[in-house]
Amino acid sequence: MSAPLVLCVDDEVGMLKVTEVALSSAGYAVVAFDDPRDALDELRGGLRPDVVVSDISMPVLDGFDFYAAVREVPELRAVPFLFLTALDDRGTMRRGMSLGADDYLTKPFSRDELIEAVAVRLRRVAELRTPLEGSVVARAFGHPTVLRDGQRVDWDSLKAMELLFYLLEHRGGTGTFEVAEALWPGKTESRASSSFHTTLYRLRRVMGGEMVESANRRYYLHDKVSLEYDVDAYRAAVRTARSSGRLDDHLRAAALYGGPYLSGFESAWVEALREALHGEQLTLLESAAEIADAAGDPVAVTDAFQRMADHEPFSLVAWEGLAAAWEARGEPKRARDARDRFERIMNEA
Repeated sequence: MSAPLVLCVDDEVGMLKVTEVALSSAGYAVVAFDDPRDALDELRGGLRPDVVVSDISMPVLDGFDFYAAVREVPELRAVPFLFLTALDDRGTMRRGMSLGADDYLTKPFSRDELIEAVAVRLRRVAELRTPLEGSVVARAFGHPTVLRDGQRVDWDSLKAMELLFYLLEHRGGTGTFEVAEALWPGKTESRASSSFHTTLYRLRRVMGGEMVESANRRYYLHDKVSLEYDVDAYRAAVRTARSSGRLDDHLRAAALYGGPYLSGFESAWVEALREALHGEQLTLLESAAEIADAAGDPVAVTDAFQRMADHEPFSLVAWEGLAAAWEARGEPKRARDARDRFERIMNEA
């Protein structure tokens, strides 16, 4: 088995040589460049290191810009990236970590510190690189569950689970601080970045494979995994119902709503989406009742308004519609019961 390949970039030739010798003596294969542009040419030409070690303060192309350019190569989006810098500046370090770098070492550092930092990155990659195969089923309606190849996933971190659903809702990609603002509002920039990267690691470890890839400072769910998301199925069915105007399509879509979105999670983004989907279901059932009424189907009208009242007990439209439906069917007592129940609900609220 070939030795792991480490790419080293540093414009200080002396420091570059020290880094190269230290890693080579530890058994790693090393390729070294004193100009990041030359390194980029090789990477774009097919060089595939297992770890990248780069200085930050370099002329023409600094370490941050070099990192961004490396991540634009699809095959290198998940390669561990380690910054080396003489800048003992927390702001600079926060910037590097917020971009998605895996770690950094401040010069001067010892040979053992460098070797251990590289070894840790490689161990984590080995843990995460299970084959990107099979399927993932994510159910967000009601109590959320995730299945991987038919087996329920056990979570040691509910935030990692929430991150998965956040990424499912943001298929176009999301940045570190967009996620942090949603999942950890109020945290400082550095704490939010740390929380995100820790949670991302836990998500990848639980799900297996490079479930989440990064490019251009944004994070995405990998498209090589087959994903089945119940909210996607619901939204597609709602679009079909709106397009067709058919009662059976409305009822089919309504049946896919399995309860409040991510029950038990209380982040602001979850609550906003939960409310939106709740309102979508309410509108869908009201439209079903109107279609059934236009078709002269009093039983279907009653059923739609009853489901609407069950879905939203505080809806006057639902209860009045239900009462009117019972009256149209010659059931005045049931109509009175519907109105009385609504009144009790409102009095108890």
